[in-house]
Amino acid sequence: MKKKLIGLLSITVLLGVVSPTPLLAATIDETDIETISQTEFEALISEIEGIKATHPEYLEKEILKMMNILHPDNERGIFDIWNALTDSEKKLCIRYPFDALKVNKAKNIATDQTTRKFGKNGLGDRSDAFRHGIWNAEMTVLIGKEKAELFATAHEDKDVSGNEADGYPKTAHRDMDLHNNEVGRNIGETNKGVSEDEMAEIIYQNIYSETTEFIWLHE
Repeated sequence: MKKKLIGLLSITVLLGVVSPTPLLAATIDETDIETISQTEFEALISEIEGIKATHPEYLEKEILKMMNILHPDNERGIFDIWNALTDSEKKLCIRYPFDALKVNKAKNIATDQTTRKFGKNGLGDRSDAFRHGIWNAEMTVLIGKEKAELFATAHEDKDVSGNEADGYPKTAHRDMDLHNNEVGRNIGETNKGVSEDEMAEIIYQNIYSETTEFIWLHE
């Protein structure tokens, strides 16, 4: 496992040098352990739907502009929810508002189940891998694998220059997350009929198996 991670780290460092353009993100990761309540997120989606109803002629870019005007990034409270999203996530919320609600639900399930299983929501460790895995598995159950991939990838749309708090390059964290997201979606696709607790246990057992496909940077 460590050899595989060292190899992945080497590749991601090289990719960061060759292609510094960031991919996609907001935060169900180390920087966003707190959950956004479904009620708060519903209020945000209702606002988007209100703009659509009032201005049916607006294109996606015009709705995005309106939301950014209504929610300047120096505000607090519910506005933080909007500004915590990446531009890619904001566009998906506008395009698929009701799916976005289910994505937030899956995120909260993931954060809660990670705390139950590991007692924390870690950074770059096994609990981090688990959290991304179950988030994507639950999204796959709720909105399908294709849209789950859209939202998960959009979540990684962030600046990846420099290192995270654990000392590892942000590019390594991004690539770890993208990999674990895919593994989680595959598990979700083959276990759609199970409960949230059962899904968590399936992923937990998988991540501790010798043949796991999940990866992490350190214990």
